[in-house]
Amino acid sequence: MKAEANAVARQYAEAVLDIAYKANPGAADVIFNDIKLVNSAFTAEPDLGLVIGHPSVPTEEKRKILVTLFQPRVQELTLRLLELLLDKRRIYIMPALENEFHALLNVRKNIVSASLTSADKLSDNAVANIKARLTEHLGSSLELDVKVDPTLLGGVVLRLGDQVIDGSLKGKLASIEKMLMSV
Repeated sequence: MKAEANAVARQYAEAVLDIAYKANPGAADVIFNDIKLVNSAFTAEPDLGLVIGHPSVPTEEKRKILVTLFQPRVQELTLRLLELLLDKRRIYIMPALENEFHALLNVRKNIVSASLTSADKLSDNAVANIKARLTEHLGSSLELDVKVDPTLLGGVVLRLGDQVIDGSLKGKLASIEKMLMSV
């Protein structure tokens, strides 16, 4: 079910991104912020998701709720997207749509997303240095998400797409354990 939702969300994300880019390339960022706003509203108010997703609530009532909540806060294109998803009974794909839209927007802007997890909080200089080296190596802009995970014991883990570079002490100990167990 999740793979299907992601595939459907990608189609909607591509269509909305194309429309936004034709209007104005900067509009795509605004639409992305709108989509994040809508998802955060659904997350903050779980009852909203229940009402919008409930089959016994008439579609027109759901539409009124969405328009009342979001019309003053989002772009017209975002509102039309919400209404279309409501009509097609696909409002549930909004979280997947946010992820897909973000990924497609990054591709258009030549931005690579990466995640850096360290055992301790890294200094701003260390993060800037790592980001600069990665940007130089990749030849494109980098969106780096920095996290702290004390279970790593030491070092860092870099996730770049589906590539993982594990320079953590935990990872090194695991590989030594695996090597010793194979003997």
